[in-house]
Amino acid sequence: MTDLPQAVPNTLRRGACPSLAAPMQTGDGLIVRLRPTAPALTPGDLVALAGLAREHGNGLIEITARGNIQLRGLTDASVPRLAEGLARAGIVPQTGVAIETPPLAGVDLSEIADATPVADALRQAIAAASLALAPKLAIVVDGGGVLSLAGMAADIRLDAVPVAGGAAWCLSAGGDRRTARGIALLPAGGVIDGAMAAVSALALLGPAARGRDLDAAVLAAQFGAASRPAALAAFSNHPLGIHRIGGESVLGVAPAYGQMHAGRLAALAGGLAACGAREFRLAPHRTLLVRGLPEEALAAAQACADREGFWCTDTAPGRAVSICAGAAGCASARFDTHAAADALVAEAGDLLDGSLDVHISGCPKGCAHPARAAVTLCGTAAGVGLVLDGRAGDTPAATLPAGDLKPAIQRLGTLLRARRTEGETAKSLLGRTAPAALVSAYQGQR
Repeated sequence: MTDLPQAVPNTLRRGACPSLAAPMQTGDGLIVRLRPTAPALTPGDLVALAGLAREHGNGLIEITARGNIQLRGLTDASVPRLAEGLARAGIVPQTGVAIETPPLAGVDLSEIADATPVADALRQAIAAASLALAPKLAIVVDGGGVLSLAGMAADIRLDAVPVAGGAAWCLSAGGDRRTARGIALLPAGGVIDGAMAAVSALALLGPAARGRDLDAAVLAAQFGAASRPAALAAFSNHPLGIHRIGGESVLGVAPAYGQMHAGRLAALAGGLAACGAREFRLAPHRTLLVRGLPEEALAAAQACADREGFWCTDTAPGRAVSICAGAAGCASARFDTHAAADALVAEAGDLLDGSLDVHISGCPKGCAHPARAAVTLCGTAAGVGLVLDGRAGDTPAATLPAGDLKPAIQRLGTLLRARRTEGETAKSLLGRTAPAALVSAYQGQR
């Protein structure tokens, strides 16, 4: 009999990602995050996941910003049963270091190289080396294409670049494609050895070391000046909406704010299967990519997604907002994050153009968006705090009772709309607006 993962004690594990073997305690029970090893899920797989979420958790399912599935409301007793159910359904979660590839790797004919075999070989090499690495270490292997991972930050990156006769791989550390520090340009035959040099250097720094801790110049010197990489373009498309991939139309759909109840997921899978969908691929920005839809069924598929509470256009204003379960689903949360997000979309939706991040967190842990955000609304014992260009746990610039939040959002929306120039992005607008003006509007001061 196969040994099943055993749930860890109900303690908060902030230094690691929640998994079947090590679920994380949250305000609504244990949470498990998983990424199936298969590149795609069938409609039946989604229905099975929905059933398992209802049976063993509280039925709340999330897709994370990096394209993983999270099941919430589990218990010490139900996690092993969830593992058994996943095995019966044939859904095998990935283990080991997180290695991200574009969601359409191997499918998109416009990609420079298929990232999948490189990622698989690197995963095997890391497992064989038995290195002590940071629990949240992230590696991106990006072959390019319509839905590249140019904007995804990672500790170590491998980005395909075209060269005569094929592709080479740019090795860099500590950022997205634009901000990561270049180390070397590796030939296809040397990409695994080169990447393992960076991974091994991290291991030597200790089990908490991340890409930002690497000395890129020292590593680059090992490869020689001739292999120094050139700067890479950093543009990437948002996966929401319709994408033309060769002769195929791929539809990106996302549950509102990345969260859905199991019944909605099962209904979506059934409805889209009736439209012709044959597979679903997890993608960044909390998105599912739907393949198999004939052109004449796209409108019906979008109507199905909208009916079940999923976004399906790249202009959905809420796509710029990250929220946690909030008071409706988590005992740690101090206010209703969904209601706050809905108010933000209603009162300032035209400002949510995707040029900046907005985070609404029920408590200072900031589970939904651990990184900095341009604007964060965070629940505290004193009320809902406004954090500018920071994280949920940072000291708020101002705090209001939760009951006063909606009019505060209205005032912020009014201020920013009045100041905005034609065609200006939200990022530019916020950047030239004095923090004191935002605080005054939030507090209702004249």
